[in-house]
Amino acid sequence: MDAWGKDLVPSDAARRSATRLEARSRSARYYGREATARRLSQAEPEAQYAKALPELKVVSRRKPRWGPILVALVLASFLLGVSIVVPMLVSGATTEIESAVGELEAQQREVAAAASTLSAQVSALSSPERVAEQAIQLGLVPAQSVHYLQAESGTAASEGDTTVAGR
Repeated sequence: MDAWGKDLVPSDAARRSATRLEARSRSARYYGREATARRLSQAEPEAQYAKALPELKVVSRRKPRWGPILVALVLASFLLGVSIVVPMLVSGATTEIESAVGELEAQQREVAAAASTLSAQVSALSSPERVAEQAIQLGLVPAQSVHYLQAESGTAASEGDTTVAGR
């Protein structure tokens, strides 16, 4: 296997990749240390630089944070509950108000009917026939003639006189 590897010649692409990798590792070494203006010497062995690089570690999957997730779930459930409960409360209040309005309208109709009945009673009690009947029961009789006094002249005028009306 070693004999086979000695005969292999690297391609141009492999050489360019190796050159880029070497330039990258030199800059990483330079900026990894304190940035002092110095030139790397070729005498320093590559083993020292390999020790200076940090070791790679396998990173496992990060554990989820339950705090923000729990807060978001509680907030979402609260908003869902509010969006369900508030319309129910508003509907209940509306029903109560409509019921109260219906009761008040019924009371208004009852009061209007009572007022109409009372108005009819007042009209019946104040009719001229009833007043005359009550007057007769009390012993009053209708007047035979009616006389009017004129305040300015001091004269009396009887009913049917045209001067009473001012003609």
